[in-house]
Amino acid sequence: MIAKLARFARAGGGTAVIAMAARVSGQIAMVAVTLVATRKLAPADFGVFAIAGALVMLARTMLYTGPFEYLLKAPVEREETVSGACLAATLLVASGWVLLLGVLGLAAPVLFKGGGVAPVILALAPSVLFAAVAAFAESLMLRSGAVRRYYAITVGVEVGAGIAAIVLLLAGWGLWALVAQIYVRLALLVLALGGLGPRMAPARPQRADIAAVLRWSASRFGSVMVGFLANYSGDLVLGVVFSPAASGLYRASNRMVTALADMFVQPAGMLAMTTLAAERARGGHTHAGSGAWLRLAGLFAVLGWPALAVLALFAQRIVPLALGPAWASAGPVVAVFCLARMAGLVTAVASAALVVADRQGRVLGVQTAAAVTTAVLTVLAAPLGAMGAAVAATAVAVLAAAVLGLSALRREEHAALGEAARLVLIPLMGAFGAAWAADRLSAGLSGGPAGLLALALPLACGVAGWLIATWPVAPALRRAAALLGEGPRAAPL
Repeated sequence: MIAKLARFARAGGGTAVIAMAARVSGQIAMVAVTLVATRKLAPADFGVFAIAGALVMLARTMLYTGPFEYLLKAPVEREETVSGACLAATLLVASGWVLLLGVLGLAAPVLFKGGGVAPVILALAPSVLFAAVAAFAESLMLRSGAVRRYYAITVGVEVGAGIAAIVLLLAGWGLWALVAQIYVRLALLVLALGGLGPRMAPARPQRADIAAVLRWSASRFGSVMVGFLANYSGDLVLGVVFSPAASGLYRASNRMVTALADMFVQPAGMLAMTTLAAERARGGHTHAGSGAWLRLAGLFAVLGWPALAVLALFAQRIVPLALGPAWASAGPVVAVFCLARMAGLVTAVASAALVVADRQGRVLGVQTAAAVTTAVLTVLAAPLGAMGAAVAATAVAVLAAAVLGLSALRREEHAALGEAARLVLIPLMGAFGAAWAADRLSAGLSGGPAGLLALALPLACGVAGWLIATWPVAPALRRAAALLGEGPRAAPL
């Protein structure tokens, strides 16, 4: 077993492990903040931040697409010229969002029921400019091939910002502790990337180059916009129809699942984009036709899907223990969101393959249809509260993942599809089946332990079942990990 793990690491799996470990650290910090926040803030306060944070998240996500991706796949000989144009385009987009958030902040008392949303939006709006600088620096570092260094920096930044938020929550800052966390995170990120990132003096951008970047980015911006509507329709609709308290229940459930799923989905999308774009930048054909995107999706799903399935199985017992008895009704919502996040991994990797192949228009079309459908279904399901909104969002997420996956799939990739399916489904069934069987067995024993102790045996059996089921697919796992060793330039940690 040790020898197989060593071969896995040498094949490129070390990069995947470091990426996931970094996300684990970041998500542990986020979970810690959430656990403290749910005990220090009322659901209404949590909902206020959910609404304001969703709008700011849209602006920040816009900075990690378009020019960010354009720079990753730009030819090496045009690196300085393209980097200058991408920086200028990113700052233009960020400035526009600061103005737009200011307008939305002023209109918030009219748009949302309850109070408190406006000052939080206005306080967070300037953070978008800091995020623009950070996004450009991150794109440069990923392009240089320093993926491990990038994730090492994110570990320190996420943990540092999380500690700051917890300290401020315990000090009685309330909702404003979460606002401060965003600024602390961005400040640490800019300082770390500036000190440890690659040295480059971007050429003075020409208007024609900036216009070219923005034209290419237009459909990607559209994808982010419609993706936001698909992901955050529940928060906004519940805030308009009911109250921030309903948004708080929905967002707390979503955040709990995201804390687990983002350990796999974010690295999967980022490393798929980096790996496929690297070959494109060198002038070669993308891996899309060789089934690499399927193997990369399987590499991360072999860990992520079993974990999400087990969380869904025990959600009704885990949620009250984690968030407190007042949040017990979030258990079923968490279980539903687990399925949505499983689909999200397929969406992230398939979208990366399509974008690198210059088929971002297809991504935009699917995401637009998904966003519109999610918004409509969420409005119709709003009378059912957070659970109705979660079911609507999940149904659309699964359908969108299927369409994007089929769009990225080529005829010659059917063999790779079968391999990826075996790679994922065998460990998934092993983990879920073992955890379910152990839970049924322990439930039949009278006088058994309660609380966390009652979950210890099923969770341990789930891990054991996963390890046993993963053994037969180890060769396929190594082949998938080998793709991560083909970055644009070898860069030390």
